[in-house]
Amino acid sequence: MKHELQIKSTFCKEKLVYDFSSQFEKMKPVFDTFDIVIGNLEVTFSGEPYSGYPDFSSPVELAVAIKESGNDYLCFANNHSFDFGYYGMYRTLRVLDSLNFVPTGVYFDAEDKAKNHPMVINKNELRVAVFNYTYGINEEHGRIENVEFSNRIDKGLILNDLINSKSVSCDAIIVYMHWGEEYERYQSEEQTDIANFCIEKRADIVIGSHPHVIQPMFFYNYKMKSGDSKEVLVAYLLGNFVSNYGNWQYFDGGAMLSFKLSKKDSETLKIIAPEYHLVWVYRPVVVDGLRRYSVLPVKDFEDDNTIAGEHRWLLNCFINDSREHLKSNNVNVFEAKK
Repeated sequence: MKHELQIKSTFCKEKLVYDFSSQFEKMKPVFDTFDIVIGNLEVTFSGEPYSGYPDFSSPVELAVAIKESGNDYLCFANNHSFDFGYYGMYRTLRVLDSLNFVPTGVYFDAEDKAKNHPMVINKNELRVAVFNYTYGINEEHGRIENVEFSNRIDKGLILNDLINSKSVSCDAIIVYMHWGEEYERYQSEEQTDIANFCIEKRADIVIGSHPHVIQPMFFYNYKMKSGDSKEVLVAYLLGNFVSNYGNWQYFDGGAMLSFKLSKKDSETLKIIAPEYHLVWVYRPVVVDGLRRYSVLPVKDFEDDNTIAGEHRWLLNCFINDSREHLKSNNVNVFEAKK
């Protein structure tokens, strides 16, 4: 996410450009260790005037910085996708297309959706299908009501999609949901019901966003109604990656989820070594109330003595809160080692 202060803080008066690169530079070495990096884009590139909450429009330089950090795949179905109506959505997709991003969840038109839904990633002789849905868009702020090409969380639609996924011959299915009650640290019964529904209908992995805090993660053998069982991974909510939630407890960071997929010597998909990686937003004031934003991999910076004072206290709070929460509630998903 990009709130207004984040945008203002990246403007370079000398060059008259925006520069978001510092926000991701500490994460690039982490991203580079993985074959695939998928992110949730919860802003639009609708043009000027740029703005944060409640209507998010960021400079295109943000898209460039995300791309240069090593992230090629984006989920875009969320409540802010249509903050500036169809025009904003269309312009955002055009920006992403110009930078060779592969987005999913929102589409130009019926032809685009038929061609690119689901997003299929080919890597190391595996085909991974990624489906992306949102509970809705912010229609109460005057957005267009009939969004034909934004995937909604609807069991009928999801069922049809997962059944039809057989036609793309995928080895693994990831479903990315924008769902849940904002600010709730535990999954709701509805989230659990939808996750189980997706798993019953062929999904292997379910991951979520929206409430801005971290919710529990589960890796286990799921017993199907048919009596069969399979390995599944569910991360109900990964929290915030980068935002200006600042001093709010539980909101100034989040978690990345990593895992390996394999079908080597077997027709059965194996999900290997699911782990979470805590990330925290370091935002010291630089000048005139403007801050420098940097997403930090916690494991690499929790003992960094250059982070002091209030920022050290905030970082320690985030680390302690997050580790206690996930240690008590996760099932077979542990924090990654350095």
